[in-house]
Amino acid sequence: MFSKPFITKVAMHLFQRAAALFAALFLSSAMLASLPVAPALAATAPSPGTVPIEEVEGTPHAAHASETAVAPLPKGRELGTEALELQGAAGLSRTGDIKVALVTVQLADKSAAETSAISLDAAKNGITASSNYWKAMSNNRLSMSVASVRTGFKSSATSGQDYYTITNTVTRELGWVSSPYTALVIYVPVPTLSWGALGFGASSDGTSGRILMPLPSKFTNNVVAHEFGHVLGLMHADSLQCGSGIADVGPSLTGGFADTSCSIREYGDTTDLMGAAQYSLPAISSSFWDRGGFGRGDEIFNAGLASGVKKYTLKAWAGSEANRAVKFTDPKSKEVYYLELRLPVGYDAATAVSGNRGVKIVQSGGATSASSLILMPSTLPFSGYYASNQTWQAGQTFTTYTGTRVTVDYVTSTSAGITINASPFIDAYQSAFQTQIDWMYYSQLSTGWADGTYRPFATMSREAMAAFMYRLAGNPEFTPPAVSPFIDVPTSHDFYRPIAWMNRTELSTGWADHTYRPYESITREAMSAFLNRYAAKLCRIADANIAGPAVSPFVDMTPASGFYREISWMKHAEISTGWADGTYRPADAVTREQMAAFIYRLDGYVAANGGCVA
Repeated sequence: MFSKPFITKVAMHLFQRAAALFAALFLSSAMLASLPVAPALAATAPSPGTVPIEEVEGTPHAAHASETAVAPLPKGRELGTEALELQGAAGLSRTGDIKVALVTVQLADKSAAETSAISLDAAKNGITASSNYWKAMSNNRLSMSVASVRTGFKSSATSGQDYYTITNTVTRELGWVSSPYTALVIYVPVPTLSWGALGFGASSDGTSGRILMPLPSKFTNNVVAHEFGHVLGLMHADSLQCGSGIADVGPSLTGGFADTSCSIREYGDTTDLMGAAQYSLPAISSSFWDRGGFGRGDEIFNAGLASGVKKYTLKAWAGSEANRAVKFTDPKSKEVYYLELRLPVGYDAATAVSGNRGVKIVQSGGATSASSLILMPSTLPFSGYYASNQTWQAGQTFTTYTGTRVTVDYVTSTSAGITINASPFIDAYQSAFQTQIDWMYYSQLSTGWADGTYRPFATMSREAMAAFMYRLAGNPEFTPPAVSPFIDVPTSHDFYRPIAWMNRTELSTGWADHTYRPYESITREAMSAFLNRYAAKLCRIADANIAGPAVSPFVDMTPASGFYREISWMKHAEISTGWADGTYRPADAVTREQMAAFIYRLDGYVAANGGCVA
């Protein structure tokens, strides 16, 4: 991502988050480099950035570094590093079998007998498992095979050295040089590598790299496949972690998280191969899939910039159907979110169970731009190394930090239904008139409140009504008088122009005492008069001058009632049908959701009658 901040604001626009973090990651076992570093610094820890990045001590993990292609090196020289950048469909062009040079190494402080304890069969099985996995992920374009085997190679490296040093030393002594679709896999007779790592990988061009492994274990197949994921350009599957438990968080003005209780937990997504090491090999997330150009290229449906209310169907992510996952762009933050269904099929058979069976929400980025970040129903720090509730279940709703809502409608054994509700107002979903409220925003009639709300159930003030009508008319050229037409609306009033315009166009003459009463709630009868005058006087629609019928369309109105003609016209024009009990309730205050519906229908009525000619 950079969706949950990493690097700089300049780089951030290439990804999804406007927050920044300039740093590489080194967390007790992993070094990630984002920019070239001097050779002497290749094995040193970069400094942390503004966003906390955490690794739970003891997490079963594999470490990684990206680097330039390995050429023959002068003795004693360390390797420089730089980030791999693979984006989208470009990865579809990667096709080939990565030829592996498999070497078991006798370290200087280890005996031949200890070295012979490295099971060559287990080492080869790891390559085979990795090959089968990446074939499945790449639509059979990428694979790995053992091209050569060398056993008991004697090295000057020792077991007390860190994995950088061991890898660099053995590489130099072997004289191995990287080239596309080649890899060096080294096994050494130690139970774990430095900092407790179960493996270490150094990748160069997205198809070549080096892997260092300890003695084979139950983790070997997972870790080898994980390290080849690094070779192919992927970083770790991380999780958002917040003391507040919120599911999503925005950036602060200083480049960190707006919620300071939030951090990024490296390896925290254990529904992904690139998360913490485990015995099984779960599928990589759709964000990784998209970034690296895996599969056929049709597995993820791009819904684009979210708008309105739309429904989608997800199919098992570890399956094979086209458009089985969905990605969308938040209309306000412009961040990209991925939605995928984790069911216990294929490579997800062992992991997509209980709370990890359901809809997974993930983004590109995390601790680095090449990482991924899962957004779980609860981001409270979880105990242990493997979270048990990483997916969203039927009836649950995920809300982006800008207010876009993703509701899981159902989850079955084969599919899930989701609804993306992308109203520009964070509370519009509460209203039966959300479509009309959203239209108010997109028609530039209402921007709502500064906190992102529309407040649909609040009553409509007369000043806000004037502003809506003025904007509906197209913000016409109008110079308000130097002396206000209303004694309670000074020329300095925020809505003086639209209120004075209402008077000039005879949409409102105010009260007999020359007041406009801007802060009072507008009644349904006054609203009907304003709308009728807009259509009749301003737009000159003859139909708006229709006489009131002899029989009232509403049981609580008679031909003698105030504003009877205008209210009857509301029924005639289908702007208001009244209440289910046949009443109009003329003295009731109009709510903001009702006002949105009335103005939306008025606009349609005007359009159907030739438009406003004023």
